[in-house]
Amino acid sequence: MRLRKSRSLKWILTRRLIGLQACLLVFFFVLLAGWVWIIDPELEDTNESVIRVLAEHVERKADGTLNVIEAPELAELTRRYPDLWFIVRDERNNIYQRGAFPKELLSEIFPMSIDGATLKDGPTKHVAVGNRDTPIGRLQFVTSTDRIGAKNQDVNIWINLDIDLPESGGDAEMFWLGVVPATGAILAILVVPILLVTGAATLIVTPYSIGRSLTGLVDTANQAKTIEFETRSTHLDVSKVPSEIIPLVDAFNHTLSKLDHGYNKHSRFLADAAHELRTPIAIVRTRADLLPESADSRQLLQDIDRLSRVAHQLLDMQAIGADSRTAQMVDLNQLAGRIAADLAPGVIDAGYDFFFEPAPAEALFMIYPSTIELAVTNLIRNAVDHSGYKGTIAVTVDGRGFIDVSDEGPGIPAAERVRVLEPFYRLNTHSSGAGLGLNLAQKAAELHLGRLLFADTDGGFRVRLEIGGLGAGRQHSF
Repeated sequence: MRLRKSRSLKWILTRRLIGLQACLLVFFFVLLAGWVWIIDPELEDTNESVIRVLAEHVERKADGTLNVIEAPELAELTRRYPDLWFIVRDERNNIYQRGAFPKELLSEIFPMSIDGATLKDGPTKHVAVGNRDTPIGRLQFVTSTDRIGAKNQDVNIWINLDIDLPESGGDAEMFWLGVVPATGAILAILVVPILLVTGAATLIVTPYSIGRSLTGLVDTANQAKTIEFETRSTHLDVSKVPSEIIPLVDAFNHTLSKLDHGYNKHSRFLADAAHELRTPIAIVRTRADLLPESADSRQLLQDIDRLSRVAHQLLDMQAIGADSRTAQMVDLNQLAGRIAADLAPGVIDAGYDFFFEPAPAEALFMIYPSTIELAVTNLIRNAVDHSGYKGTIAVTVDGRGFIDVSDEGPGIPAAERVRVLEPFYRLNTHSSGAGLGLNLAQKAAELHLGRLLFADTDGGFRVRLEIGGLGAGRQHSF
C-alpha cells in the first residue's frame, strides 16, 4: 500500500484562494459582458447627442419643408451650449438650419450611407455629421457645439470619415460575433493583471497569515511531544488552538485520560494482588520452617523465597515514582552507604567480599530517595545472584551522579543487554530472580533523567546507575 504524501495546509489554502479569485474575476467580467450585451449601449459625445435629440423631434410641414419641434431636451442643449448650431437636410435637399456656422456646409452633401463622420477645425473644434432614419424619412444632420470659422471667413475644414461597410454594400451594421475576439482580448488585458496582482498578494500574505494563526497549534504539538509515560495524565492546552482544531485536541486529551485511568487501574490490580500474596507467602514460609531438614524442605524454602521476592518486586514496580512529590536534595554517598551497610551481611553470607567506596566529596542531587534505594538494592541483589557466589562485589559512588555496582561474574552478553531490561526476562531460567530487578533500575534512572549502562571490566562486569537529577539531565560517556 502506497502511503499518501502529506500536504501543506498553507499551500492548499493559498491555491484554493487563488482559484477562487480567478473564478470571481472571470464571473464578474462575464456578468459585465452579459450586461453590455443586454443593454446594447451606444456611446456618444455631445454632438452625437444633439443629433439624437434632433432626430427625435424633427417634422415635415404641410408644404414639405423641414422643422424642428421646440422640445425641452433641445432647449436644455441650447442653454448649456450657447454656440450650438445644426443643419438638417433630406434627400430632396430641403434644409433646416439654426445658429452661426460656416456657409460652405450648406453646399456640402454627404452620402446618405454614412452612419457617422467627424469634421475637424483644428485640434479642439469638431463637427458631427450623421444620417438617421426618422419618422419622416432618412435625414442628414450636421451639428456642433463649437463656433466654427466665426472670425475667419476663409476657414479650412478637414473631414475625417471612419466608415464600416459590408463587402456587399448597403447600410453598415455591427455584429456581436465580430467583436467577440476583441472583447475577449480586452477582458484578458483587464483580468490577467488583476489576477497576477491578487495572486501575488495571496502567495505572500496567506502563508504568513496562516502561519501566525497556527502558532498556537505548533505550541500545542510541541507540548504533546513532551508527554512521557510518567506524565501521561497531562492535558494539552486548548486556549491557543484554532476553534476548528479544538475537537481533535479534546479527543486527544480524552484518550490520554482513558489511558491514564486504565494504567492506574492495572497498577492498582498488580499492587493489590502482590499485597494480598504477602500474607499467605509469610504463612507458608513459617510452616516450611517447621518441616524437618531435608532436600525437599530446602527446595520448598527456595521456592517460597523466590515467590516472596516476586511479590516484593511487583510492589516495588508500583512504588517507582509514587513519591514524586517528595524529591529531596540527598548526598549519594550517604544514601549508597546506608544501602551497602544494610545489605552487607547478606552479601557476605552468600560468599562474597563486599566493598563500598564513596565519592571524595559530597555528591548532592535532587532525587526521589526511595526510588534510588530500590534501584541500587536490586542491582546489588542481581550481582549476588549471578556472580557465582565468589569474588568481590563493590559499590562505588561518583560525584558526577554515578552509582556503580561491580562484580567478578560473567556479566551480561552484549547481544542480551537490551532484552534484559524487559520485565520478566531472565538469562538463567534456573535463577531465583523474577527478571524485574534491571527493569526497576532502568525506570528509576529514567525518572531521574539518567540511564542504566553496562560495561565489561578487567575482572568482571559493572552496572552503572546514572542520575541526571531532577530538572538537569546529564549525558556522560561510560
